Amino acid sequence: MPIFNYKCKACGIECELLVPRFDSEAECPKCGSADLEKLPSRFAAVLNKGPRSCANRDVCPSAHKCGGNCGCGGH
Repeated sequence: MPIFNYKCKACGIECELLVPRFDSEAECPKCGSADLEKLPSRFAAVLNKGPRSCANRDVCPSAHKCGGNCGCGGH
């Protein structure tokens, strides 16, 4: 199930909602209105190597997908 960002046109709150399908109807969790505007979603990129700022980028676990932690914060 995808998560989408919405802004309620009735009460103005922004929220994330888990919906069954991308075209499913949703309701505001605060006021119950179905008058929601779907907001652009953020996304993340997958890199083949650790961040350039990582001192251990040549052996960085994120580059090898082993799930370890070299301390670079890029995991």
